[in-house]
Amino acid sequence: MATSVVKIFVKQGQEAAFEAIIRCLVEASNANEPGIRFYQAFRGAAEGEYWMLEAFDGPDALKAHTASDHFKAMRADLGACFDRPPEIQRLADL
Repeated sequence: MATSVVKIFVKQGQEAAFEAIIRCLVEASNANEPGIRFYQAFRGAAEGEYWMLEAFDGPDALKAHTASDHFKAMRADLGACFDRPPEIQRLADL
């Protein structure tokens, strides 16, 4: 399994735009990618802090996710909301 926890930092004033885009991405990804085990966004405790919890069947499913049309279509709009690059923690199965 390919599992990640992603901490996302959103620019002040861009929270609503980010939330709208990420909701669309989560919905499209879950509806169209059979290799997803879990893919969900969450608000963090701090202003502008968001978290993604992602679990895919394996590295190929993760690659398919980042190569999907819906991911590529939303990537630039998401990136425009970022205050700085996301922090990605890849997790290993026990």
